Amino acid sequence: MIERAATCLENGGKHILRIPKKPFRKHRSLHSAFWSHGAGDIDLPAWWHAFLQVPSDGKDFWRTRDRPVALRQKASDNAALRFLDFLYPRQTLAFIHKCVSENSTTLQRRRPLQILSQRSRTYTSSADTSIDERSSQDVAAYNHSVPSALEDVASNDETGEAVLDPKAKLHELLFSEKGPETMHQLWRIYRQTQELSLTLDPGDLNVFFKKLDASQSTIDLERTRDLLDSIAPSNRRASHYACAISASLKLDDLDRAVAMHQEAAFRIQGSFGSSLVFTYAVQHLNWEAALAVWQQYWDNREVYFGPADIWDGWDGLTLTIRMRKARSAVFYAIRCVKASTFDNAAIARRFACSLVQRSLEVRGTDFECRPQQTMLRVAERMQPLSFGFYKNAIIQNFDVGKIQGSRQHNESGLELYRRLRTELNMVPDEELINSFLRKAYLVDSLQGLYEAIEDYRKLPEGINSPKAYRILMSGLVRHGDFDMINLLLHEAIDRFGTKDLPKYARQLLRGCFRRAELNRAVGIFESLREKYNYVPDRLAWHILLRTYSRVSDCDGAMALFDKLVEANIRPDSSTYSILMGIFAKRGDYDATSRLQERAISEGIELNVEMVNNLVLAQTRSGRSDEAAETLEKALKMDLGVTKHHASYQSGDRTRMWNSLLGHYAVNGQLDKLADTTKRMQKSEVALDAYTYAALMQGFVVKEMFGLAHRILKHVMPKAGIRATALHYSILMSGFVAVRDYQNALGLYQRMLAEGVKPTFSTRVPLMTTASKIDEREHLHKHAEGDAFEATRAEKILTQTLDSLDPGELAGLGPTKWGRSNPANVALYASYFPYLMYSYGSRRNFGKVAELYDKFIATTRERSPDLEANPPVELLSALMVSYTKAGEHEETEKCWQLAFEKSSKTACKADADTSQPGWVLYRSRYLLSLPLTRYMNSLQAMSRVDEIEPLITSLQEAGFQLSTPNWNRYIQILAQEGRALQAFELCERELMHGWPGWEALGPVRYMRRSLKRGWTPKSWEIGRGFPLYETLIYLARLYLDAQRMAYGRGKGALEEYERVAPRVVDAIVKMPMFSDKLQEAILRGE
Repeated sequence: MIERAATCLENGGKHILRIPKKPFRKHRSLHSAFWSHGAGDIDLPAWWHAFLQVPSDGKDFWRTRDRPVALRQKASDNAALRFLDFLYPRQTLAFIHKCVSENSTTLQRRRPLQILSQRSRTYTSSADTSIDERSSQDVAAYNHSVPSALEDVASNDETGEAVLDPKAKLHELLFSEKGPETMHQLWRIYRQTQELSLTLDPGDLNVFFKKLDASQSTIDLERTRDLLDSIAPSNRRASHYACAISASLKLDDLDRAVAMHQEAAFRIQGSFGSSLVFTYAVQHLNWEAALAVWQQYWDNREVYFGPADIWDGWDGLTLTIRMRKARSAVFYAIRCVKASTFDNAAIARRFACSLVQRSLEVRGTDFECRPQQTMLRVAERMQPLSFGFYKNAIIQNFDVGKIQGSRQHNESGLELYRRLRTELNMVPDEELINSFLRKAYLVDSLQGLYEAIEDYRKLPEGINSPKAYRILMSGLVRHGDFDMINLLLHEAIDRFGTKDLPKYARQLLRGCFRRAELNRAVGIFESLREKYNYVPDRLAWHILLRTYSRVSDCDGAMALFDKLVEANIRPDSSTYSILMGIFAKRGDYDATSRLQERAISEGIELNVEMVNNLVLAQTRSGRSDEAAETLEKALKMDLGVTKHHASYQSGDRTRMWNSLLGHYAVNGQLDKLADTTKRMQKSEVALDAYTYAALMQGFVVKEMFGLAHRILKHVMPKAGIRATALHYSILMSGFVAVRDYQNALGLYQRMLAEGVKPTFSTRVPLMTTASKIDEREHLHKHAEGDAFEATRAEKILTQTLDSLDPGELAGLGPTKWGRSNPANVALYASYFPYLMYSYGSRRNFGKVAELYDKFIATTRERSPDLEANPPVELLSALMVSYTKAGEHEETEKCWQLAFEKSSKTACKADADTSQPGWVLYRSRYLLSLPLTRYMNSLQAMSRVDEIEPLITSLQEAGFQLSTPNWNRYIQILAQEGRALQAFELCERELMHGWPGWEALGPVRYMRRSLKRGWTPKSWEIGRGFPLYETLIYLARLYLDAQRMAYGRGKGALEEYERVAPRVVDAIVKMPMFSDKLQEAILRGE
């Protein structure tokens, strides 16, 4: 030790010569850790004091209580002569002087004498000589002093009160809840037990280890290792090693931890910290240590380790971190192989592969895709990987995508599977193909389905599962590949028999339901019954009924219901729920309520879906007050949930409340909309995506776009609800209605940036926006006679038709567009009308014909079951083109066809069309657009007299004229010189919504407000509003009457004022606008 100290002094001198930047300390002191546990807290045994103060004659020195002062002084002088104080830190030196100055009574009370010990240390120049000279005498003195020492230990040096023996005191403190002071006292008492050669109980020793290891103090961690050293090797247990290894790792002493682990691995069995050492080495990228522990574990696992597992700590790391560490281990193995720095590079490769494989075997845990991909690529550089690595990686991606719906993980798994098949030329096994098939079905990948079929064919047993056949057929039916479906169906029946035929049938029927292909579903239903004697179960009948509901075929649904009853299948609540839904969507409240009454009479209890449909029928038939009462009653009812709709949305009663909210929103009744929403929250009815959609719709109708946008960007994310295409379409439609096309286009681009997939509800306003932008560019860049070309709109139309997916029809939620059409019609017909109208109004009749032909071809190709006859909106666009072209016969044919289709859609159930009032309330405006086109054609053919009886017949049936209809009819009357009739109609139908010129704002905004006066917020509510052009035509009649009044009296003017006082007042007070329309009409041009 003296030589080591001298070396330290010599090195210090070298540093002085080098003149270091840090200030040099004048006295060289050893680190406090050199003295077991620091300076102030050093625990000194009794023999240490004896060595410092041994007297010349001291055989009975330690037992003499009245020592002469001369002897104490002599002992102190002798100790000072050989005491090397420069070796000690200042705090330690002060502590030594304190101990030397104490009397023998205090020393004797502190500890019994123990001179000879293997753990004794003396750091003086004469230590060895002194011990050797006194050894024989001190052994005898120690043996004689032990009994009295035990008696002295029983007294507390602080309180003077009697205490238990060291073992009992230690046991008491081990189970106390005191803090660091207790730990220091524990260690002091433990040293006493060691000096007395007392053995602790194994239980107390284990608790002592755990307490020391649990401490955050560096001193206690060092004591943990010293505690292990103080135990005989034969008495060391696995838990002792585990605590000591843990303490070493907390002290960042990996080498000591590895050494302890190596000692334990060859001696004992159990869990002694292998996982701790391995995990620490991996986290700090010390691959040599990690590999050593790993090799020891696997070389001795069966003999020594038992149930212990080296991967416990590794599995506690996040999966992404594990993949990155495994990649680093692969790099280490590659370096070992290239540089030949490792004796057995194969072990390093096996080690790296084990980390990679262990990372890939984790299931149900989220991770980043990039680290996994990089790890596999780097591992391929190390050595060719087996099939198992890729299989685990693919299933791992699919598993995360299944749980969390991660698109990134699904795509990563599919890409890796295809790479396995093509680049690596590996044949997947059945388990992997099954997993790939399920994922291809979930992401609706037709290519994936075909790849799964091809891989199944490569297996010796082919498709060896009825479930695989069901998934394949269900996935293919979505894309309409019925040839492959028939092949798989016959193959499955030949191989497995007809046992699973009901399951196959349900899968096929569900596919037809998703695509809204009613004829196909009926054909499959009947063919299976004929070929295989298939007996449909209740669920199959319900799926077919829902398909009828999807295409709004009420008559067909009721006929099928009769067949269901004939098949001895008793209708249940789900059966009546489906039937009620068919009529509720049409707004046929009478039919819906009759079905409910029938269900109750048959002993069927009401469920949530039946009440949902009842409320929907009430709102769509204009009975909003009754709907509100039904909702209040439903809050007190114990309603069951149908299996089909159990997970439809977050709350059982949410959907019925949304129906009422939607009614208030469309009609702009914000006060009732707010009150109903508050009532939902007070009743603890959950708000879902459609609730917020209704709120947005209400604000959009009132042109409060800022509030609607706030719901979209702030309120919904805060509520944890993801925005869908429906929400964006509502706001986009509002911008289009006020001709704010730039905001509509920007919102669509933002939707794409948010990762929301477009649907036909967003593509329709996008088409309108593109067409309007094309119109503006044509107006500014082309001459008046040039043909109009909607380049942007046609490009969007082509892209839309190419990407059309009938699977979009599978959504159960409401949509913004296609309100009067079945889902299958709205999907294909919603894109054409406005573009055809734009071309027709600008006399580009060739484009209109081309678009119409494209519509017919698209419907026949994509949906063979769909009738080739165009819907009412498309017929209306055709009528514009035919009227502009002077083909009035074609216009009349379109009107007749539109009336027939509307009559079928708008007719109440079991109603007689020869009697008045057969039109449903919801369909009362169904003929608004074609009626305006037809009136224009009648005017062009000079058949204006036919308009009035036509309007009368429509009103008797239940159809109503919208604000644009009345405005156009009044304009026609004014143009034809029927002034009094025009004034009278305007006063009766339009002026009750007239706010006055002052309410329209400044003069520069008046004309724009009048031109937008027929927006849905006015004509849907039934509030008439005269358009700017109508007032101009009436003003011309009024001016003509004024001219004629000169000299003839005021007969006509007085008649106008009598039948239409508000119209005359509006005309007289109308400001002068400098525009071409006013100048042309008022001048009679």
